[in-house]
Amino acid sequence: MKTFTLLSMAASLALLSGCAVAPAATTTTVTETASGTTTITTSIAPPALPVYEQPVAPGPGYLWTPGYWAWGDAAYYWVPGVWVLPQRVGVLWTPGWWGWSGGVYRWHAGYWGPTIGFYGGINYGFGYFGTGYVGGYWHGDQFYYNRTVNNIHNTHITNVYVDNSVTHNNTTVNRVSYNGGSGGTMVQPNAMEKTALHQPHTAPTAAQVQQHTMAVQERSQRYNPSGTGPAVYGTSRVSEHFADPAAAVRTPAEPHPAATVRQETAPVHTPAEHAPERAERMPERAALGEREIAPMERERTQPRPAAHAPQHARPEHHAPQPHPRHEREHEHEER
Repeated sequence: MKTFTLLSMAASLALLSGCAVAPAATTTTVTETASGTTTITTSIAPPALPVYEQPVAPGPGYLWTPGYWAWGDAAYYWVPGVWVLPQRVGVLWTPGWWGWSGGVYRWHAGYWGPTIGFYGGINYGFGYFGTGYVGGYWHGDQFYYNRTVNNIHNTHITNVYVDNSVTHNNTTVNRVSYNGGSGGTMVQPNAMEKTALHQPHTAPTAAQVQQHTMAVQERSQRYNPSGTGPAVYGTSRVSEHFADPAAAVRTPAEPHPAATVRQETAPVHTPAEHAPERAERMPERAALGEREIAPMERERTQPRPAAHAPQHARPEHHAPQPHPRHEREHEHEER
């Protein structure tokens, strides 16, 4: 095991009662184990989470992975949220999180798994409200999106449903980005999250690693104590990070619990070669996003199974089933 300890000075002066206080030295420790895992700790608390609009989903099969503050080169930098294709069908993303322990802030890396694990009670928004995930669920080899918390404007995604109950207890945006310590969340893992910790996990995808690497290389993504935010908050695809300024979300949004629900229009197709691999061989079927069946008709022919319902911030409460009246309203909307 290798341990590296770095000493640096805080980037700004703290003001207390009108008097300047000298910056304190900060300690960063990076520990590499024989298994290849890396543990990062720092004595500086991570900044508050920025508030931003979720970029438009690029197409069916993509899952949202929220942005986060990462630490490197004695500073925090923002890794933009991004839509990515999971490695295989049926897995969900548990975001990484900062936690206070032993006098330092430690980074707990995110992972893919069959269920959502503990992520510190951090409200990352867009379905990740601190516990579980209410942005969608898997039904067979198809992912269904909750339009209440996902931005699927101008995207040919027909596997959709509306569950407004998920935002009932999430109308207040809590921007704290760490668990424990002074000012952090006090949430502890529940029984379901403890179980998820021992399930098979998969590391971030190559696209997620690329997003992280690109953010590290851009000084404009670093935290600025003066209050100016990072240059890019989120992207629809990794390749759009800085190559296409018009595609990236560059300005913070007004605080809101979920993305605005919009009418779907122009189709965007997912290339077959980039589709997530199947956990098992599936029967021949039409490509994602190219079916003729209407969205609400699909929900009637493929009822939502209780076993795969999205995990809510309050696990003991189940999301209500889509009401027939709501289905008729959406049918009218699609016309």
